Amino acid sequence: MARTRRLRQLLDDAGARTKLPSDHVVVALSGGADSAALALIVSHLGADVGLVHVNHGLAGSPLMGEAARDIASVLGGPFEVLSVQVGTGPSPEGQARDARYGALTSIDGPVLTAHTRDDNAETLMINLLRGTGSTGLRGIPEFRAPNVHRPILDVSRSETREIATLGGLPFRDDPMNDDLSLTRNRVRRSLIPLMTEFNPRVVESLARAAAATDADAALLDASTPAVAGDGVPIGVLKTLPRPLADRLLGRLLAAYGVGQTADRLERMWLVAEDSSDRQDLADGLVVRRRGALLIVE
Repeated sequence: MARTRRLRQLLDDAGARTKLPSDHVVVALSGGADSAALALIVSHLGADVGLVHVNHGLAGSPLMGEAARDIASVLGGPFEVLSVQVGTGPSPEGQARDARYGALTSIDGPVLTAHTRDDNAETLMINLLRGTGSTGLRGIPEFRAPNVHRPILDVSRSETREIATLGGLPFRDDPMNDDLSLTRNRVRRSLIPLMTEFNPRVVESLARAAAATDADAALLDASTPAVAGDGVPIGVLKTLPRPLADRLLGRLLAAYGVGQTADRLERMWLVAEDSSDRQDLADGLVVRRRGALLIVE
């Protein structure tokens, strides 16, 4: 692949901000510009790269699958397609994400996804609109257990698109990105451009805010006791400052695969403070007292 001076400069600049966990990685290749550019950046850095595409079986999947194959053909190297079944629910985007990560976490070794600085800004704003706490304001974490890494969170979407274009990678835009019923697309198409009128560098500003919040939240995390056994001692819970107590309750929820929300925390506090015997949480799970413990079952 012939590389222009501009492409080499872009690859060098983006590569300097790319955090590789290993010399042997698998790039999750969606068929779009971001993941195509990520694969090229990682290759430019000299890593041994495998490529995997997750077929969601959705309306736009054949188009994106073909694009992924074409990109893999240009880049060379191992290429695999993993097919998943997307569940039904109130959030099609969330169901597709869960299915995708289920497939990616089945792969041995580090898997890289192409979340960019722009994705991080969008996620922060979505979480803020939902009334999140400091955890949501941390933005997209660089690592998702057990093996998923996001190495280009400090690279912009405009950079990845230019890299993919100059690199001659035949990417396609996912038709789902045009669906304005999805919150992320409305934030991307309407809210972020409006905010840019007030601050042309709003994406970078949001990234700095997320990084600052992440540092503060990490300190709180380190100060929060671990969940031991199958419950939280109510006496301990009541002695903690509320930010640490809420984090402890969040860890109890996470142990059962339930996300932390303000409503769920309030329900847990109703039981902890003996204002209620039990409260429903999600998917048939309830919180109740068992002796001196607050438990989820």
